Amino acid sequence: MPSIPAKRKPEAAEEADTPFKRAQRTRKPTLKALLGDGSQPTQPIELPESTPDPPTEPPTQVIEPPTRAIEPPCKPVQQPEERPRRASPLPILAASQASRLTDEPAWESQLMFDKPEDSIVQPLAFSSAATEASVEEDSAVSVDFRDFEGVDWSRLKGFVAPLSTPRGKASWIFQHGWRVWKEGTHHPDELYFVCKYCHIHKLPNGVHRVTKSTTVANGHLQLDKPGHRLSKDGPILSKPLRKHGQQSLRQAALSGVKFSLVLDRRRDEREEAYKTIGNFDVQEFRQAAALWLVDNNRPLREFETPAFRKMIRLANPEAEAALWRSHNSVSAFVMRLYSWLRPQVVRALAEAESKVHISFDGWTTKGGKRGFFSVVAHYANSKGAIVDLPIALPQLVGAHTGEAIADAVTKILQSFSINRSKLGYFVLDNAYNNDTAVNKLAAMYHFSASDRRLRCACHILNLVGQTIMFGRDADAYNNALENTKMEDFYMKEWRKEGPLGVYLDIINYINTPKQWSIFEDCQREAVNSMPTGASGGTREPIKPCVTRWNSYYDCFKRGVQLQQAINAYATYHIRETEQADEQAAIRGNKLPDVPRWMRSDGPTAADWAVITEYMAILQPLKFATDRLQGRGKCGRFGALYEVIPVFESVITELDARLRPYESVNHEPSEAPEDHIPINLRAARRKASNYFTKILQSPIYYAATALHPRYKTYSKRFWRNKPTQLSTAHAKFLRVWAAYKPAAAATTPTPAPKPTMSSFDDAIDAILDEDGEHTMEVEDEYDSWLKEPIWTSDQHKEGPTAVQY
Repeated sequence: MPSIPAKRKPEAAEEADTPFKRAQRTRKPTLKALLGDGSQPTQPIELPESTPDPPTEPPTQVIEPPTRAIEPPCKPVQQPEERPRRASPLPILAASQASRLTDEPAWESQLMFDKPEDSIVQPLAFSSAATEASVEEDSAVSVDFRDFEGVDWSRLKGFVAPLSTPRGKASWIFQHGWRVWKEGTHHPDELYFVCKYCHIHKLPNGVHRVTKSTTVANGHLQLDKPGHRLSKDGPILSKPLRKHGQQSLRQAALSGVKFSLVLDRRRDEREEAYKTIGNFDVQEFRQAAALWLVDNNRPLREFETPAFRKMIRLANPEAEAALWRSHNSVSAFVMRLYSWLRPQVVRALAEAESKVHISFDGWTTKGGKRGFFSVVAHYANSKGAIVDLPIALPQLVGAHTGEAIADAVTKILQSFSINRSKLGYFVLDNAYNNDTAVNKLAAMYHFSASDRRLRCACHILNLVGQTIMFGRDADAYNNALENTKMEDFYMKEWRKEGPLGVYLDIINYINTPKQWSIFEDCQREAVNSMPTGASGGTREPIKPCVTRWNSYYDCFKRGVQLQQAINAYATYHIRETEQADEQAAIRGNKLPDVPRWMRSDGPTAADWAVITEYMAILQPLKFATDRLQGRGKCGRFGALYEVIPVFESVITELDARLRPYESVNHEPSEAPEDHIPINLRAARRKASNYFTKILQSPIYYAATALHPRYKTYSKRFWRNKPTQLSTAHAKFLRVWAAYKPAAAATTPTPAPKPTMSSFDDAIDAILDEDGEHTMEVEDEYDSWLKEPIWTSDQHKEGPTAVQY
């Protein structure tokens, strides 16, 4: 039978205020109490965050963390009193019988008040743990449940006063709210709790169902907000465990929080639990943080900023502690990480199934203070996947000459053990110093520079597009040599004052907040004037850049879409200029300095027709760039075997657009202008010259000839160019001879020894008893040519060419 503590006689003042208040008895937990001896229930200390409900059975055991436990922060406790001796219930029973004639409650109620507090596990403040509904009420108070003073029933629609007061004990929560009944539920016990503070101050979320449990209402009163922070013991005075953020599990363990485990758990399971608690990997986090800086091009001082450190600290204090406090430490770590990864990269390059191909490019920082040089390795691994791996970013001091570039690349190749047999091809842009660098590398590694020097196809297409817009080619004029200078003058003037130049001047003038506002107003007026159902909204004109691929095509396309708005914008400035000129003439002042287009008639319909025509000329280059840019991993874009078919298509398209102008006489005044055929011829010559340079390397033809979809493309397309076809095929066979394994035409192989493992083996032994048979070995390329060509669907849905 559990011990019944003797009733302590309250002092006079206490009897007058709280006649049924029991004596508080707290005791600092001892090791014996924590481990449990079978006579006292074990109370696990709750974590500051979500904690699962304590198990009811079997008995539990509390495992202390391996470090010295520190008392968890909690509210001050009273000094323990001496526990009273076990007393007989008879005197209390007699007293309770006598109290029936007075206001004293029955002895059962007194016993309820003396129930040990440690039998009730209450979630800490701010806890988001889901607790199990308790069958019993967590505490009881003396409350007048008929007092509804302050209730505004108009804001509690559907709720009324309960049909009856509680039949038994009531929870402490009703000291801070009202007990109401939901009308229409046909169940007298469908009860709800209405928070007084929330109701009086008209705050939401103050009504909670308490039909079966008061847990939700209990948690509501403990919320950290004005009018709350309440528990059954009164206001919550304890401070949060941390000023900011959450505690990690390891910090909770080191601060003295103990985790209850079932008694029959093995020691290795308990150790595993502590390993799980302390699983924050500092090195892995640092590596991820450093790679975040590098991948996103963030400054190394990012980790020094207080705002960034505060954000990380709120997420995890251990992560903030692991971050470096100096950008120099970040730099040193990145360099150590690079040194640690280098052997793995060297091993990956050595195990590559293909040769290791190299691309490199250089640039200078803003202001030209430093020059850097990136080197990337490209290869196919054992799974047939193409890998693009940056391996070095050295700083080049001085001029970026071809010799300096070659010396830097040589040191990098040596540091990664890329020797002559492993070195493949070089994919570079069309800068002249790259030609010099490849020539020097060819002399050092003993290969043909023209064979190994590949070119960026999209860069070539951009040069062709620039030639259409701004190119200078004397042969493109189809005029006598003595007239070339005059032709250059006229072409330069047309590009400046013609439709393209005027349009570019107009959109480039939109470069201040005022001009953007005027242009947006013009767009809105243009949209309002469109038929019903036209797309609304404002869009910005695209301003071209010579180094950005297809930027002029995008510029012209957007201009055609914004044609009405651009016309309105130009008209606005033309009228403003006319008025300003009139005022200047009246006052005898100098005319305002404005762009020439503001004193013109603005873009006309004929001008927009020219812009549309040039957009159509540039469109094939746009499609070709989209086809050739990318990494080519999917087998359809950016792959080497696409270069010859795409370039042939571009040249064919330029020829088709040039053909209608061949018989046109541009001398008469009514004849069409000759700027389009002149620019087309210049672009055609530029594309042809670079295509000839491309074909100097046999690898383009080889990539096309060895593709299951394109293997007969060159043979069919170049049927009228037998010399070009034969030259390219001869170079390919030379490359194929270096790759294919050496094998004799007829290879004698010994017959297998007779075995009686099966009837087939016995029969084969008699048929091959001459001891020798021959097998014709056909060249793998010749055998592959007999295979059927891939269909278009196979090319789109089948494996990549490398995997094939």
